[in-house]
Amino acid sequence: MKNVLSRAALAALVAAGGAAATAGAAHAQSAPTIQPMSGAPEIRDGQQRFKVRGRFQYDIYSSDWDTLDEDASRSYVRRAFLGAQGRFSDRWRYKIDFVLNPGAAEGDATGGSDVAVDDAYLEYAGDFFSVVIGENNVTSPLEDRTSSLDIPFNERSSFINTFGYGRAAGVAGLVTGANWMAAVGVYGDSLNNQDSNFALDESSSVSGRFTWAPIFEASPDSYRLLHLGVSARQRHIGDDAAQRFRTRPLNGRGTRWIDAGGGLAGESDTTWGAEIAGQWDQFGFTAEYATLDGTSTTDVDFDFSGYYVDLYWSLTGEPRAYRGNQGSFGPIVPERSLPDGGWGHWMLSARYDYVDLSDPAGAAGTRGEQSSYALGLDWIPVDHVRFKLNYAVTEADRTGPATTDADASVVSLRTQFDF
Repeated sequence: MKNVLSRAALAALVAAGGAAATAGAAHAQSAPTIQPMSGAPEIRDGQQRFKVRGRFQYDIYSSDWDTLDEDASRSYVRRAFLGAQGRFSDRWRYKIDFVLNPGAAEGDATGGSDVAVDDAYLEYAGDFFSVVIGENNVTSPLEDRTSSLDIPFNERSSFINTFGYGRAAGVAGLVTGANWMAAVGVYGDSLNNQDSNFALDESSSVSGRFTWAPIFEASPDSYRLLHLGVSARQRHIGDDAAQRFRTRPLNGRGTRWIDAGGGLAGESDTTWGAEIAGQWDQFGFTAEYATLDGTSTTDVDFDFSGYYVDLYWSLTGEPRAYRGNQGSFGPIVPERSLPDGGWGHWMLSARYDYVDLSDPAGAAGTRGEQSSYALGLDWIPVDHVRFKLNYAVTEADRTGPATTDADASVVSLRTQFDF
């Protein structure tokens, strides 16, 4: 089944590309042209655009636990995307990415989906506003809004993963300026969730985000940035699912030592977040904090929180690219790539990461707090190619009676490219 679905996704993209070219050729006034864009050719015909896009991330990691017998080295495909983006006119645009999971276990519900979707939406773009319909994360906090290709570390922070941020199907509206944006969205389940029971309500949420860069100055000789942002989300989990709160060691896989427990599965929750980021030429920082108040399916109230702080230093001088009208960071392009006789882009990063899943006290013995420290070294030898070496130490402290704490050290190396 996996091969059939993967081939179907690939065939659909190839057919779409051929259809775009054929349709363009049918116009008597002009033939379609092919232009370079973001690492891959783009077909252009009048206002219409079509471009195949993709990414591949391959990880090698080694973990060392002081409590568990999970001292091992593994390699795996972290992400493999293939999709397309384009527009039907200047106003009507679209984007769809298929997630191909070669490591999914056949017939195993815990192995993940063979083929899923990442972004899958239609957008109407005005001069200073947009309306997005479909699978998207338009209202997500800063780190989740930034592509996995462009975050400083191999994995996102613990609270981003634990609190259930990510893409879902819905409708979102945005208004933007050169250095600010505001978005509100209404969402249901992700398109990747099983739709086997139509007698039950699916998850739903209302969320929003506002960002502003009071300082945003970019020139060939200087780069100054101060980014501020807030976000909020009210979520109802629905009748056919429950939100589980647990976290893995930073940048690692395997056991989630800190786990709020199946008995604390969330029914509804409200999350508030704050974010700040700054850049001073080659030096920068990013920090986010969020708190989540919820009620479980058994009417137990709980209160979780988490935050991270990143510091980074561009050894070769290139700053992280900031998108003021999206409130997020984009790709870094080396000033002198390896083919041009340079060293490419090099960046050194440090992170402190914390998440607290201990409330309420005296319940599941696996609840607790997790603190992590990480160092990262990035190398971009040429645009669209990146190598990321991370080292992280995680301290997981359970707060229940007669519990055991755990420490884990993880080294991970990522090879990625995109087009």
